[in-house]
Parts: sequence; structure tokens; C-alpha cells
Amino acid sequence: MNKEIPEINHKTVVFTKHARERLDLRRLSEDAIIQVMRKPNTTQKLDEGKIKFIGEVMGSKVHVICRPILEENKWLVISLWVRKEDDAGNFVNYTKRDRNNRNSLSKIYITVFIWLIIIVAVAYYFSQLR
Repeated sequence: MNKEIPEINHKTVVFTKHARERLDLRRLSEDAIIQVMRKPNTTQKLDEGKIKFIGEVMGSKVHVICRPILEENKWLVISLWVRKEDDAGNFVNYTKRDRNNRNSLSKIYITVFIWLIIIVAVAYYFSQLR
């Protein structure tokens, strides 16, 4: 039984159903993913032995989440995505300011909702005093 990190090639890389769906959505090939895994710009160790490979494919930043299966001498591709694309493969350009605006709007909605609850509770309390 081999306990070393498996070599990355077409025979040793397998994809989950989810990863295959992501391949189709992103119109990426297995070759492209294997290339990112072989020559990533960066890698990050994640929990549960997972590794994130980040590389470029046709000018887009691709993130690949994998886990080595040492007992089988294989790599399992769990998920993948292209930075700045939504699930349908459409380009999105969220800036930090956009995210902050969305968070601020959510806080306003929550505050208004809480005040409405307080007003209704106070109105109910006073209606019971009569």
C-alpha cells in the first residue's frame, strides 16, 4: 500500500459527480483541471486533508479542491470553480464595496424588522390593558 502523495495524471485523477457537473457548467476539460493541479500558481492546505490548487486556464483563475486517496494512489477532485463566474458560467464583478453595500442593506432590513416586532408587541400590550 502506497502512502506517498499520488502522481497527478489522467489515470490517478477521479472526479466526484459534483466536480463533473462543475466541469460541464464551466466548459472546462479534465485536461485543464489536471494542468492546474500539476502546475498551480498557489496551493492551500484545507481541513480533512483537502488541498486547494489555484491556477490559470485561458486567462481565468481556476480553483480546484482535491483530496489524495492514498490507499488507492489517486486524487479525488471534489469541487472546482472559476473566479468571478457564477454557477451558470456568467461573469460577475463583485467589488469589496458591493459586498459591503449588500451587508449594510441587510443590516437595515434586520433593524427595521426588529423595530416592527417591538412596535407590534407594544401595541398588543397596550391593547390588553383596556
